[in-house]
Amino acid sequence: MRKMNRIAALLAAAILTLSLTACGGGGGNGQTGGKDPLVAAQENMNAAASMDAVMTMNMELEMGGETVKTVTSMDMTMFTEPMRMRVEASTEAAGQSAVISIYAEEADDGGYMMYMNDGTNWYSTAATAEDLSQYEVSQSMSAYIDSASSFKQEGTETVDGVSAYKYTGVITGQNMQDVIKESGSLNSLSSLGLSEDQLEEMLSGLGDIPVTLWISEADLYPVRYDMDMTAVMDGLMKAVLESLGDQAQGLTMSVPEMSITMTCSNFNSATDFTIPEEAKN
Repeated sequence: MRKMNRIAALLAAAILTLSLTACGGGGGNGQTGGKDPLVAAQENMNAAASMDAVMTMNMELEMGGETVKTVTSMDMTMFTEPMRMRVEASTEAAGQSAVISIYAEEADDGGYMMYMNDGTNWYSTAATAEDLSQYEVSQSMSAYIDSASSFKQEGTETVDGVSAYKYTGVITGQNMQDVIKESGSLNSLSSLGLSEDQLEEMLSGLGDIPVTLWISEADLYPVRYDMDMTAVMDGLMKAVLESLGDQAQGLTMSVPEMSITMTCSNFNSATDFTIPEEAKN
């Protein structure tokens, strides 16, 4: 059981990292210049100065005949120049809950400082851009819109009080592989003792992910992004267990449900915050 819990924890870390790549920041002046809304939205996002985002992930994990349902919520604020970040994450599973606060800022020497509260104590450490990349929502959505040829406009809908263009499509397996590799989430899986060749083989079987994207009609910023990652994560889970060989003997895991909703708002006017003094001290 301890081995199963360790594997599940590492997989959960990788899944959480992937979930953070679901939405990215925006910016610019919101003008289309007569361009396609998807193209304009991508250009607006790439010019991000700041943004707020909220992510909700619902996951059902079956382990050894037992089912655990987990709901993870993340409230995030990002500023780019200089870099400042705030993440408030809460997870509820099996009747228990946990809350983690994470802050980061650019240091005078060009590096970064990261501060985390586990609900009891503050911890601080020097960090690199790679360490913070798993929380960097302001860059990742562009990678998905790069595969916009698979998206189809489905008219307009009102989402969170905003009239928006609705797009449906898929994130291709190949695109997902690229995002996984670039996100650094493989570092969590490599902790299981998998070789680089095993990780590559495991990713090669990833399927497509159904997605729905809403882009504001008024200013062409992304409003909401829904992803159904059930099939991909279930396949990834099974591939990991298979790659572990004897280490996973007798273990069974599956993912009956894995869905992510990300909402993005306040582009270039994100909610300001101050890193708590007790964190720095």
